[in-house]
Amino acid sequence: MNSLELFLAHALRLEEDSAVQYDEMADALSVHRKSEVARLFRKMAHYSRLHLAEAERRAAGLDIPRLQPWEYQWPGDDSPENAPAGEADYTMNDRDALRLALKGEMGAYAFYSGVAAATADAELKAAALEFADEEREHVALLEDWLTRTPDTGPVLDLDPPAAIA
Repeated sequence: MNSLELFLAHALRLEEDSAVQYDEMADALSVHRKSEVARLFRKMAHYSRLHLAEAERRAAGLDIPRLQPWEYQWPGDDSPENAPAGEADYTMNDRDALRLALKGEMGAYAFYSGVAAATADAELKAAALEFADEEREHVALLEDWLTRTPDTGPVLDLDPPAAIA
């Protein structure tokens, strides 16, 4: 990553994806039961939107590239804060959902701190470190919730989906 503009293109996508994913996870947890973690995820979606607004503010007046999905320089196949699709399951309990969210926050932290470590550009490094610090706060928040959330096993579905072959 060699420019603030390219970095911000990535940050805009990452934070938008994060907000959407937190909303989806909160919805999933709310379907079967009232969940304190669902409320936490609504708050995390709000934090992601605040982070997105900060990226938008920084991007104002800059020539931010419009990247195609394959042009993003993610460490994996997708935005680092997105949970792998195969790991989400409607029978997840609160603790499972927290672990999945933590994995995403750690991915975002690693991405931002990796950009900061790899650049010699002072402005880009400062922006990446600031974004990494916010992700580190999210990691700490989720780790705290994990210590206080019991593992209750999978959610029992009394009417599981059925497929006819």
